[in-house]
Amino acid sequence: MTAECIACAFFQNNPAVIETTFPGLNSLSSAYSSVRGESGICDRLELFVSSRYGCKFFVQADNSES
Repeated sequence: MTAECIACAFFQNNPAVIETTFPGLNSLSSAYSSVRGESGICDRLELFVSSRYGCKFFVQADNSES
């Protein structure tokens, strides 16, 4: 089983990052919207994906705070 994007180092689901990546998005809605859920951008695949997606490029994110 492949690990999910939400735990991957390539996954970005910060609303500000999404709105920067997709200029004009806020004319339709907002990346801060609850409709988006936890979906985000995969920096490796350059795709907007569900946080539950997974692929062979998964790299565990370092979530430690130093």
